[in-house]
Amino acid sequence: MAINENYYKNLLDKLYDGICSVDRHKKINYWNKTAEKITGYRAKELRGKKYGIDILLQSPGEEHSSTLSLIEQTLADGVPREGEYFIRHKEGQEIPVLIRTEPLNDSKGGISGAVQILRDNSSKIATRTMIDKLRELAMIDPLTGLANRRYIDKILDSKTNEMCRYGLNFGVLFIDIDFFKSVNDRYGHDLGDKVLWMVSRCMSNVIRSSDILGRWGGEEFVAVILNVNREQLYFVAEKLRSYIEQTDIKNNDMHVKVTVSIGATLADPEKMKDKKSILKKADELMYKSKIAGRNRVTIN
Repeated sequence: MAINENYYKNLLDKLYDGICSVDRHKKINYWNKTAEKITGYRAKELRGKKYGIDILLQSPGEEHSSTLSLIEQTLADGVPREGEYFIRHKEGQEIPVLIRTEPLNDSKGGISGAVQILRDNSSKIATRTMIDKLRELAMIDPLTGLANRRYIDKILDSKTNEMCRYGLNFGVLFIDIDFFKSVNDRYGHDLGDKVLWMVSRCMSNVIRSSDILGRWGGEEFVAVILNVNREQLYFVAEKLRSYIEQTDIKNNDMHVKVTVSIGATLADPEKMKDKKSILKKADELMYKSKIAGRNRVTIN
């Protein structure tokens, strides 16, 4: 049984990919149903028109010129090409697509045109965005918006290696909110969360953008202060302590205040060979602040 042209047309219309074919002069001679769905353009609108800047695949702006040059280059040298691009939908929005261009050959092997295969890439882009967001969330404490323990761990690894290899010094502050359990017991966990957020904002306003501040867990925070000496590290810690002491949260008719105890240590490549020993030292100094009466900085 002979198979006519309509059979192949119906077959191509069933594909999940959009199909566009052009002749040697870039005039469109075929546009399948999926291409219509992806782009919003009907085949009858484009058939016979020249593939160029006046139709969908050439969005305004230099950044979109590659979609046209794919066909031009393949028509010129017969080399298949592919890439991820954005095309302009008929209604104006940009659609992410994966485009592959293949040459069409005549009976003598010459280039008679080209076919372009368009695949809607929206789900892939959405997946990438979601993965990027999940990666970001994996490094951020959701309550305070600060770096989380995992990220601080990575930073401490990195800075400890730099210290041991290149002598780049840094300081670590271990910060704990005083009597935080009492705040939760007296006012409830909602206010406790607000206190955590307030303390994190206070500290974020004090430290430099080049330093790293994170929530270690519960009511504990860790700050990594770069390129400081002992006096500068103490100055930063004391400024944090003082700022937090002077800030309050309004709860009904009351103003709730908290203080923090801080342990500060300057990383020493002779005595501290890894992040564990640096954190242990800062933690021990923080507890000395607690024992000494809280709301103070202990440095060594």
